[in-house]
Amino acid sequence: MAKKGPDMHGLKRTVGGTWQARMHIPRDRRADVGKALGIASGTRQDMLGTLETRDLKTALRRRDKKLAEMRESVDRKLIGAGFKPLHEDWVSGWSREGSLTDEALEARRLIQTTSDKPDYHDDLYGPISPRDRLRDGMADFLEERAARLDSQGKDGAAYAERYREIAEGDVTPFSAFLDRWIRERERDVSPSMVAMDLTTLRHFGTYLSSCQGLEKPADPVAFLRTQAVEDIPKAVLGEFGEWLADQDLSPKTVSRIISPLKVMWDWAIRHHLIDGLNPWLGATAGLKKRAERDGRTKIKGREFSEGELIKLLTADPNEGHRGVWSWTAPLTDLMRIALLTGARENELCSLTVSRIVNRDGAHGSLWGIEVTEEHAKTDNSVRKVPLHPLLMPIIERRLRDAEATGEPDAVLFPECRPGGVGKKRGHVFSQRFTGLRRAVLGLESDGVVNFHSFRKSFGTFMRRAHLAGVTECQLSVAQKLIGHKPQTLTEAVYMEQELQWGIYERAIIGMVEKGMPEGVLATLT
Repeated sequence: MAKKGPDMHGLKRTVGGTWQARMHIPRDRRADVGKALGIASGTRQDMLGTLETRDLKTALRRRDKKLAEMRESVDRKLIGAGFKPLHEDWVSGWSREGSLTDEALEARRLIQTTSDKPDYHDDLYGPISPRDRLRDGMADFLEERAARLDSQGKDGAAYAERYREIAEGDVTPFSAFLDRWIRERERDVSPSMVAMDLTTLRHFGTYLSSCQGLEKPADPVAFLRTQAVEDIPKAVLGEFGEWLADQDLSPKTVSRIISPLKVMWDWAIRHHLIDGLNPWLGATAGLKKRAERDGRTKIKGREFSEGELIKLLTADPNEGHRGVWSWTAPLTDLMRIALLTGARENELCSLTVSRIVNRDGAHGSLWGIEVTEEHAKTDNSVRKVPLHPLLMPIIERRLRDAEATGEPDAVLFPECRPGGVGKKRGHVFSQRFTGLRRAVLGLESDGVVNFHSFRKSFGTFMRRAHLAGVTECQLSVAQKLIGHKPQTLTEAVYMEQELQWGIYERAIIGMVEKGMPEGVLATLT
């Protein structure tokens, strides 16, 4: 064990050998700290915080910073409980808006959880409860803080009033519920949806700062946390959409940015954190029609032509790259699978061993792929699609390589690593395919065709096969294979949700034989 010496002050070593920072509490303040921290015994003699190291030199380097953090935490708890801080010179930025909000919210929590049942009778003031004493303590330290701010040329009265409004629940800063809402969203929706929520909050924080004549904050979400819901006029909320439109955002994008605010307000009202009606109800009215109007003037994406498909399917992705480009095989394989299954980009890039179904032939002669809820875009996208025999060499090769890794449920396309805000496996692949498309079809194909065009081609070939007499390629079957919702109430409510595997098999075979152009089929074979 290391020798005790001057340099060991504030350190303690656990039985396991890990060093901790140790902050002693003065004897006359132990009861205050115990109450502020809610200690069952009522007192606290010291505070311990792990330094996450067994090395003494490392512990010494980390000690001072850890002790400062612990002092900051204890002083904040004390002040929130209406006690003086341990360190009389402690200011620690409490006059900043963010610290004010956090402390006042902690004071609100203490006020709400402290008993209001009188336990003492004062001859002058009458019955007094623990909550009354807590409020008196808060008033005392707010008076001290206000005086200190006044001596620095700042508005102490405004600081005290703001603190009191938040602590008493008269106003609710966004920080009171923002983190809780985000945590719940992370449990309920995909990472990409959470990323969109955060984008909305950044836009909203930037907008509110501009309404106050302030420069754009370095962290718009941090700025938003300091703002009170009740302080924002309804007219300011109503002009958010116009402000977004002034940023050259399309009506569709504006609607997408506003929608999370409606969801967040609903959540806060439902959890009794704010009162009143949701001000975002109807905020996107008219945007959908405006988006449709704008869409009529834009070039709409389409399916690939026969010539474009032949060029893409016969192209060498490795051309222009030294050696063997790692994306040559996935580009070649996934273009073919997409054309013959109609599956989306990320649905295919995320395929794993377990999602190759019917390998035992229990339901029919064709294997299939399964799109699970985790990777489906909508509820209707959860589905199984048979694999045409032309795809079997690709699937069998990919399965062999995946199973050889020994990993449980290994991915079939390990080249497609997760990327982007939603950590989707299709993110980087999309960029690589765009590069290939431009090299093969030219820049003029931008905005006209993309990887989704394989899916459109699949639907087109299904319709052609149906017109050619393949009854299984009818719309109701095609939309199930593609993963679209039923088009009629009768089909959605009164018909079976899942058709027999044999119907899907005949649809896939018929689509290739009767709906696919001969030139494209020749390229695949």
